[in-house]
Amino acid sequence: MAAAPTEFDLPIYQDAVRYDAEHWWKTDDLIFWREMAEEFGPRVLELAAGTGRLGLHVLQTQATYTGVEISEGFSRRARSKLEPFGGRARIIQGDIRQIHLAETFDLIFIGFNSFMHLLTDEDALATLRCVREHCHSTTRFIIDLFVPDALVLTRPEDHRIQAMVYPDPETGATITVEETNDYDPETELTKVRWYYSTTGERDFLEYDFTVRIYHPDTMDRLIHDAGLRIVEKWGDYQRTRFGPDSTLQIYVAQLGS
Repeated sequence: MAAAPTEFDLPIYQDAVRYDAEHWWKTDDLIFWREMAEEFGPRVLELAAGTGRLGLHVLQTQATYTGVEISEGFSRRARSKLEPFGGRARIIQGDIRQIHLAETFDLIFIGFNSFMHLLTDEDALATLRCVREHCHSTTRFIIDLFVPDALVLTRPEDHRIQAMVYPDPETGATITVEETNDYDPETELTKVRWYYSTTGERDFLEYDFTVRIYHPDTMDRLIHDAGLRIVEKWGDYQRTRFGPDSTLQIYVAQLGS
């Protein structure tokens, strides 16, 4: 009997070319991750590696890079991008909740909100325990997440906002992506729908997906419960100390004492 489809089988997690095109704007973290690889490498493991966007910049250092990505389409595109780096780079298609590589790394990270695709405490803790398995005594583990925005979470369910604008990689047409959110405060899950339109065709494509909203106190608890110790907590890519006005929550953790 075939396995039941999961969240990660949804079309949005397979459309790698479109993902790269629509996230052209996400460049503010590239220097940060390059600096992290230089400071804490050289053996680097990225969980939820996507299409290799961050791997490309980690590999601009002297690091060796391993990326784990659950999507076949994203994994294939990442391998193509990283092929010029030869043996310094590898992409493993796998589930970060169940990864066992029988080796340790100097830097392990989960970038750009990817942790939000772990929808339950059970999934989050399984991932964090896999992280522990791949740590040695001085490994740094870093997670990068948005700080939840109350204005977004309390929007009416059918209220659309513009999320992105990008040129279609095949036709060159300008595509506008609008977003709706349906947030359940009990589960902390947000059901998101993206609507794709051009000037000539409204809503020619719709993608649904679900993310979990991780509040800072929840992240503190989960990291602790997984046997990791938070050594730094930053509020931006400039490593400013986390505070009430922070827009990001960036955790740096190590094995607990």
